[in-house]
Amino acid sequence: MFQAFLVPILPVILIAALGALLSRKTEWLNNPSLGAMVTNIGLPALLLHSLLSMEMDLSGMGRILLAMVATLALSALITWPVLRLCGQSVRRYLSVLVNPNTGNLGIPVSYALLGEDALAVAVVVSSVVTISHFTLGVSVMSGSFAPRQLLRNAPALALVLAAVLLGFEVQPPEFVMRTLDMVGGMTLPIMLLLLGRSLAALKLGRSTQWTPLLLMSAYRPLVGLISALAVIWLLRLNELDARVLMIQAVMPVAVISYILTVRYEGPTERVAGLILLSMPASFVVVGILAHFWL
Repeated sequence: MFQAFLVPILPVILIAALGALLSRKTEWLNNPSLGAMVTNIGLPALLLHSLLSMEMDLSGMGRILLAMVATLALSALITWPVLRLCGQSVRRYLSVLVNPNTGNLGIPVSYALLGEDALAVAVVVSSVVTISHFTLGVSVMSGSFAPRQLLRNAPALALVLAAVLLGFEVQPPEFVMRTLDMVGGMTLPIMLLLLGRSLAALKLGRSTQWTPLLLMSAYRPLVGLISALAVIWLLRLNELDARVLMIQAVMPVAVISYILTVRYEGPTERVAGLILLSMPASFVVVGILAHFWL
């Protein structure tokens, strides 16, 4: 069973490792426009093609959206008092521990373990988390929130467009679908390369306190697991949606949390440590899930 888990996961790890190596030896991945291209073109194309190819109905997409929103909300409700009881800053760590890395790690892992059928669900879930980063994340870390930011969020806009097309049962022409497929096809490998680059660029100082980081790193996939299980039970999700939700919910701390922490002058070294340490914790949980359920 371990081999069955390792075979689909190894390409994900190897491509991310290649990104880390390339970032050390070359300048190929250092252009900031590369990440912007994936976020604003690649991911929306992948989302549209996946949803429209699956012929997912509007109620199905709504169910997935509700499931992930509920999972994040429950995680936040659990994490808020936990942080207060442990004497940790809610402002600094709430969004970091609630929002998992569903984009450049969760989507490839879901695809690797569950196949192409899981791709549309994984991308919808990731879009919800992206919106959460720029709502919950920004508002908690900065103390304010500008709704106009959502109007510049390409995955969120693509999600709205997909909902409109599904609602009116509009199927784009074949050449449009092929174009979306070709553009979306570049997204997963580039996301993994950029993940490797981001991990290689993280900096940890000698003053880093490892004990609380280890505890929070283990907490991240566990709170996601508990919240996802509760939502799956409450909403009676079908098997595919439940599996994708479970995988996405136990992903590690997101790299974008580090970016927001830098922007709002938070504990950058500790968040960098959380990203690195929560990855093996998440893979252990995913491995257990793959053995007993996936």
